[in-house]
Amino acid sequence: MFDVFYWGNKPNLFAFEKPAVDLDDAARQSKTSHYWFIYGGNDYTGFDFDVVPAPWEDKYIYTYPSQWQRDGGVYLANKSTVANREWNFRTEQTVTRLSDKARWHTPANINDTDFDYSWHPDPLEQPYEYHFATQWQSAGGPVFNGTAGVKIEYRQRAVAVPDMTRWHIPQGIDDSEFDYSWHPNPLEPDYEYHFPTQHQRDGGPVYCGTAGIKYVNAQRIRANATQIFYMDFLNPESDRQFQVLQGYYPDIKRTRYVSDHLNVFRRIMNMATTEFVWITSSICDYDFFDFTWHPPEEQREMIHCFSSSSEKRGDTFLIHVPSFTQQMVELELLDWFNVINYVESSVVRYPIPRHVYEGDDLIGEIKQYDFKTPYVTFTNQKDIYLNISTCIWSQKDRVAMRITRSGGTTIVPRDAKEYIETQLYDYPYLEKKEYLKKAEYYGAKKYTGIDIVYISNGEPDEAKWYEHLVYASNADTVHWVQGVNGRTAAYQEAAHRSTTPWFFAVFAKLEVELDFPWYQWQPDYWQEPKHYIFNARNPVNGLEYGHQGMIAYNKRLVLENNSPGIDFTLSQPHESVPLLSGTAHFNQDSWMTWRTAFREVLKLKHFMAVQPTLETEHRLTTWCTVANGVFSDECLMGARDAVKYYNEVNGDYEQLKLSFEWAWLRKRYESK
Repeated sequence: MFDVFYWGNKPNLFAFEKPAVDLDDAARQSKTSHYWFIYGGNDYTGFDFDVVPAPWEDKYIYTYPSQWQRDGGVYLANKSTVANREWNFRTEQTVTRLSDKARWHTPANINDTDFDYSWHPDPLEQPYEYHFATQWQSAGGPVFNGTAGVKIEYRQRAVAVPDMTRWHIPQGIDDSEFDYSWHPNPLEPDYEYHFPTQHQRDGGPVYCGTAGIKYVNAQRIRANATQIFYMDFLNPESDRQFQVLQGYYPDIKRTRYVSDHLNVFRRIMNMATTEFVWITSSICDYDFFDFTWHPPEEQREMIHCFSSSSEKRGDTFLIHVPSFTQQMVELELLDWFNVINYVESSVVRYPIPRHVYEGDDLIGEIKQYDFKTPYVTFTNQKDIYLNISTCIWSQKDRVAMRITRSGGTTIVPRDAKEYIETQLYDYPYLEKKEYLKKAEYYGAKKYTGIDIVYISNGEPDEAKWYEHLVYASNADTVHWVQGVNGRTAAYQEAAHRSTTPWFFAVFAKLEVELDFPWYQWQPDYWQEPKHYIFNARNPVNGLEYGHQGMIAYNKRLVLENNSPGIDFTLSQPHESVPLLSGTAHFNQDSWMTWRTAFREVLKLKHFMAVQPTLETEHRLTTWCTVANGVFSDECLMGARDAVKYYNEVNGDYEQLKLSFEWAWLRKRYESK
C-alpha cells in the first residue's frame, strides 16, 4: 500500500493518511515510491487503492475521474517523476464528488431544488468563474466562484422563478401568459429591458435597469395563436424536438421533408386552416423560440424567414397563407417570392454532425456513410471543430464545401452521396472556397506537412542532392532510403518510413527547386486516392515532364502495389501536376546515363503501342535525336538501343519487364 495524502476535508479512509498542500508537497513527504494524493470531498466507497502502475506507465500521474470531470481530484503519482506533470487519465474507476456549496453563489431568483451542487471544475483548468444557465439565459443560474475570468457551463440548467422587485407593469396589457421568471443575462450591462406587444417593439412589461434601453423579443403580449407545421428531416434530434413542441402546441402538424423547401411549402398550404402558419424544421432547436412573434401590419404579406444560427436563409418561417398561395404555382424557387423579410432573430440549428476518419479515402468514407442529416462534416483532423451553418432551401443551395486546402475536411450534403462514383467532383454543386485554412509556412519556419523520403541506390551525387533537399525543404526530418534492391521494394520501404498518408518521393538524381511549394501543395481528397507526378527538367535533351520528377505517392497504394506494370507509378491511379520539382541529373556517368535513357524510351515505346499520343511521340523522338552536354552520346545510345531492343522482342511485355533488373541492364550495357 502506498502513502496517502489529502487536501480539503479529512477523508478518514486510512489511519496513516496525511494532509499535503499539493502533489509536490506530498512527494516530499512520501516514504513510498508512489503515493496517493486525494481530495477529501469525494465519496470513495468501493474505490480500490491497491492499484500499482504498469512498468511502462510508471512515470505518469494516474488521474481518476469524478461523475463530472476526467480529473476528479484523485491522483496516484511517482514521486520521482511527478514534477514532469505527465497525466494518465484513467477510466476503470470513478469517485463521486459530494455536494459542497462553499464556493457557490446562487441568485435569489433561482429555484435550486434540482440543481446538483456536487459539480466541480476540472482541476487542470484555470480557476474560472463558472456561470450556469437558466431556462432563459446562458448565465443567471448558480455561479461557481473563481478568479480567472468568466466561463459558461452548460451541463446543468437552473430554474429561474419570478422576482417582481425590478418589474414595471404598464396598464392596459394582458399579461396572463407572461412569464415573470424572465431575467437578463447578468454578464450584460444593466439594461432597461422593454418587452413588445403584438404590434410594437415596446409597450409590454419593463425590467428596470440603468444602462440604457434594450428591446427584448423573448416574450410577446396578447399574441394570436396560429398553426405550426414541422418539416421533418429525420435527423436524430427530430423526435425529441417534436415531442417538446407538441407539449406546448398540441395541434402542431408533422410533414416529411422531401426535395426542397418550396415543394414542402406547397404541400403545407393545402393543409393550412389559419391566415398565418409557422413552418419549422427538425434541424433547429426551438427550446427558446417564441412562437407568439408576428410582423407589423405593413409586413403581413411577406415571407418572414428566421436565420438558422449564422445562416441568413434559415429554416423557420412565418407565412401569410393567402399571399403565398397566390404566387406558389408560378414559383420555381422559393427565392423568387415577391418579398422575403429576413428577420434579425436567429434560431439555433443543431450542429452539423462530425465524422472523423483516418486514412486517405474521403470518397470511400462518404460512399459508406449513412446520412441522417442534410449535411455532415468529414474530417481527418481530430482537432477541427466547425461552427458553420448552410442554406438548404434547394439542392443547388446544398453545396459541398472544402474546408481545408486538401479537402480532407469537407462539409458534404446528403444529396451528394447518390452522385459520387470516384470523386466529389461528380456532384454538380460545389463551393470551393476555403472556410478554414491550416497554418501556412514560409521563410525559416520548419516544414511540418507531408513526409519527404529520399530514395538512392549508390548514385555518385546522392549525398550532395540529399543535403540540397534538406536545405531546400527546410524540413525537420527527411527520411533516407538507401540501397534497397528492386524498384518495388525501395518504394514500399519508403512508404513504411512515411508517417503521413502521402509522401514526397525524391530520387537521388534530382536537384529539387529551391522554390518548390512544399508547404502549400496538398493531395486532393475530393478524388479517390492516387499518386501525383511532378515535372522534372532533363538537362540533356531539354524535355520537361514527369520522368525522374518528384512523386507524391499515396502510401496505401504503394504498399498494395506488389505486381506493377512497366511503370510502377502509372500502374495505379495517378495525376500529373504541372509543377516543376527540379532538375534530374541522370548524366552523372556513362552507365547511369545509358540505363536511364534505355528504360525511359522502352516505356515510351510501350505507351505508344498501347495509347499513342502526339505528346508521347514528341518525347520519344526527342530522346532519340537530341542530346547535349556531358554523356550526351551515351544518352542517345541508350535511347536508340531501347528502340532496337523493343523491335527485337516485338514489344513483348514480359521481355520489356527485364529492364526492371539492374543485373540484366548492366549486362546489356556492357555488351554494347
